[in-house]
Amino acid sequence: MKLDVSFFDLEPIRLASRSSRLAMVQAEMVCTALQPAAVKVRPVTTQGDRILDRPLTKAGGKGLFIKELERSILAGESDAAVHSMKDMETHFAPNTEIGAVLLREDRRDALVGSYRSLDELPTRARIGTASVRRTAILLNYRPDLQISLIRGNLNRRLDLLAAGDYDAIILAVAGIKRLGVDIDFTPIDAEIMPSAVAQGALAVQIAAPKTKRAIEVKRLVGDLTCPKALAEITAERSLLAFLDGSCQTPISASATLDDDGYLTLDGMILRPDGSESYRRQMRAPLDQAAALGAALGSELLGLAGGRKFLAR
Repeated sequence: MKLDVSFFDLEPIRLASRSSRLAMVQAEMVCTALQPAAVKVRPVTTQGDRILDRPLTKAGGKGLFIKELERSILAGESDAAVHSMKDMETHFAPNTEIGAVLLREDRRDALVGSYRSLDELPTRARIGTASVRRTAILLNYRPDLQISLIRGNLNRRLDLLAAGDYDAIILAVAGIKRLGVDIDFTPIDAEIMPSAVAQGALAVQIAAPKTKRAIEVKRLVGDLTCPKALAEITAERSLLAFLDGSCQTPISASATLDDDGYLTLDGMILRPDGSESYRRQMRAPLDQAAALGAALGSELLGLAGGRKFLAR
């Protein structure tokens, strides 16, 4: 049945987005999905976009990418905001909620550069990444690698790679595909580098439905949700929440929903220097997605000797 979008004829849906090229491409994807409703994108330069000289762990966490967008919703300046869901912490602003989780893109990480695999990299190769998860996994797999901070948009990172500052850099396959850029990259086997929580997923955050307009936004946005992606991400974020994960904690979680209605969740925790890691899988029915994440988180903590492992 065709949705009635006439409510937004006079005042279009105001969609907040980070101002980066990738974020704007993702916002336009949401605009297209919301058609024929009228939508206006409001670009916002977040604090996370402005800070390029240090890791997010030392700047305030990955919430730096979403707080201004949340403030825009709470101030009534925007009706909704588009996020790369891997940038969202387990707790977000009161009086907001996730209105939709869209169809998920490829969740793998990419090795960008002339080398075709991590095994091909020369001894002590210099790798660029800003992710504590990627850093820990790389050092766990190849302790000889030299991991160096790299921040900024895709063009800046590619320029640094081309200038010889790095032998290779690690990016998300999803971002490369969405931007449609022609660059030399190889997806990294998930057996070696399991993905971040919610990697490849887009979320639309909305105001709690307390006004007529907010109710209409929720009704319209909710139709964008991909049930498969929502189930997988519910399990992944439940594991993250159980572990009280932040951008300072090397945690991987990747859930897949099979045709029989069962979720398989692959979870991994590591020390930041990669010197120790624990990885397990667990399976449960779709309707137990949240419980699955908590159960696997508990098992991983047990293997690691308790929460003190995450505090080191």
